[in-house]
Amino acid sequence: MKKLFKVLGSIALSLSLIACGSSEQSTNVKTGTESTYAYLLDTTDLVKPELDLSNADGLLKNILDAGVLKVATSPDYPPAEFVDEEGVIHGSEMMLAKYVADCLGVDLQIETMDFSGTLAAVDTGKVDIAFSGYGWKKDRAESYNLTIGYIGDEDDEVNHTLITTKANEGKFKTLADFKGLKIMAQVTSLQEMYVQDQIVVLDDSTIYEPVATLDQAILGLASGKCDAVALDGSTAENYVTQSQGEFALTGVDFDLTLYEDVQGNIGAIKKGEDSLLEVVNQIIQTVKDNQYYSAWYAQAKEEAGIE
Repeated sequence: MKKLFKVLGSIALSLSLIACGSSEQSTNVKTGTESTYAYLLDTTDLVKPELDLSNADGLLKNILDAGVLKVATSPDYPPAEFVDEEGVIHGSEMMLAKYVADCLGVDLQIETMDFSGTLAAVDTGKVDIAFSGYGWKKDRAESYNLTIGYIGDEDDEVNHTLITTKANEGKFKTLADFKGLKIMAQVTSLQEMYVQDQIVVLDDSTIYEPVATLDQAILGLASGKCDAVALDGSTAENYVTQSQGEFALTGVDFDLTLYEDVQGNIGAIKKGEDSLLEVVNQIIQTVKDNQYYSAWYAQAKEEAGIE
């Protein structure tokens, strides 16, 4: 558990080729190998899309004029976003954010916060876009401009599951076995929806407790404040590994066929900012066409210590 709490402690430390750009952009913009987050990714030799930014408007124009792309994330979702023992942020989605900024010819500014605050930051204009391990949800699609999806490992079978304590290992065979227990998940996450839709509805005695950060849920499980935590498959495996035998996978997965089939993770932009969405989607499509994200995902898994 010492290693687990060390990891959780580190998380808490931090809760191009462009066809035409904006003529008002600052001449002192730090980008590429000179950017604030240059350590995340060197895009010098990477293929970049040919973007026409001559008619940029709305938020896209503001980004180009300011010379900064502001991104929100909750760094408790390795390997997509996490912090190391010094509190330095890493992750495949943060590499993606760096690539997007470099394609736009602007610097990157990362704002870390609780997961529940990431979309609020998009709403209020504190950030331009949020990358925080989002999956497609109907309410998100109604409230935000969602990017096209991207997948870290095409060979990975996407699943969402629950973990429990080692003492409870083997007790769960189906979702019905969680009836009457207390389950934690991150507020506004996909797992929250799955727990409510597929477990809580089965029995009124089941207690669901939303938490702001995953480390709160993990600490809740470690201290006996809940019986299980709902997570995506790779994150579940990571926390079980880091627990050094204190936690166990239940082997019970949520039924994903009940929801619209949208592959991979997505970024979120303020509703109505169609120019920014179009350009970001062009950039992400280039990432997908060149299989960059799978390489970044593999690198981030190694950096996070995920086997």
